[in-house]
Amino acid sequence: MLSGEKWQFYYIGFPVDENNEYHIEVFNLPPPNPGLDPPKKHIKRFSPGCKDSVLKYCKTCIEKGSLWAPNITVCHKKSEVVVNFTASPFCSKYVIRLHEPDPSGDLYDHIVVTKGNDTRISEKILLTDQSNRTFKELIPRFPLCEGHCPRHAEHQELCTEEPTDVSTDFVGNYIIICCLLASLFLIVCMVAALLYYKRKYGAGRNWALSPLMQHIPATILVVYSQEVCFQHTVLAFAEFLHECCHSNVIIDAWQKLRIAEMGPVQWLATQKEIADKIIFLSENNANPACDSTCRTTVDSHSGNSECMFNFAFNLFCSDWKNQSSLHKYMVVSFSEKNPTNSLPSPLNICPKYVLMKDIDSFCRDLSQHKV
Repeated sequence: MLSGEKWQFYYIGFPVDENNEYHIEVFNLPPPNPGLDPPKKHIKRFSPGCKDSVLKYCKTCIEKGSLWAPNITVCHKKSEVVVNFTASPFCSKYVIRLHEPDPSGDLYDHIVVTKGNDTRISEKILLTDQSNRTFKELIPRFPLCEGHCPRHAEHQELCTEEPTDVSTDFVGNYIIICCLLASLFLIVCMVAALLYYKRKYGAGRNWALSPLMQHIPATILVVYSQEVCFQHTVLAFAEFLHECCHSNVIIDAWQKLRIAEMGPVQWLATQKEIADKIIFLSENNANPACDSTCRTTVDSHSGNSECMFNFAFNLFCSDWKNQSSLHKYMVVSFSEKNPTNSLPSPLNICPKYVLMKDIDSFCRDLSQHKV
């Protein structure tokens, strides 16, 4: 360039396989003058796997079990081994592997076929009189990874072999009968109260229970500036919304291909129609976790995030003049000292929350979306 800076070229959206090494060569066309600039450049890049803190949220990695938590519990008895785990909606076949504790270490595989949902599975494996097999690991067979899927050996022992006691069984049956009678009495009381409520207020009244019965997870668009630490603030906040608030989270870094196809403004306009809530993240002052170890990740997102932040601010600011549209926007900070001083002043009109100080009001207001 005339200023002396070199040209930079970007290419976004090239599909790669995980854990692979890629060689990229760039050629000067036409060839440069001899002795001035090199005719080509070569760089080597290694693509991370699904354990990466960003890639584990990608669709392909999720379908390989990157977010799957089986929560395995095992009960070893004299004649059987009972294995309980939570199935993944992306996998319908599992292998429960048992092994002998002696030096021979003989293995035994028990295959489990499910309906491919996230229900709790309980599998009983019968043992012979001479067998002392114990649980070794659970091997999922996700269609995208088949025999190379991550295996899960961590489990919790929940029962031990105990002799049967008749008096204990009697007490247990008595407690069950009492609980059933108490439940029946509670149901009768609830029906009577509902009938009284219906007679007093009429059948056409909107009861407060109906929104709870029809609740739909909120879809949340998270907007952040380049000052916000992507690794320790944006991703941590997204994981909190997904795990604790059971919400669907939208972040620009996860949809780079869609943004490249649609353009940032059109993409933001589309997400605005989809999202139930739009959250602007404020800078977390002096975050000790965001040090040099994650600076590379932060710098790689800073330019794009700042550009996307400005697009979002200019596109959405017209809604803040309308009181009926203001409920859709929220400002979240993780610091009680000047929680929003890093954001443009027009955002001061939006509801503000400091986490974890305002966690109760934040979760309550977050759940107040269209059902």
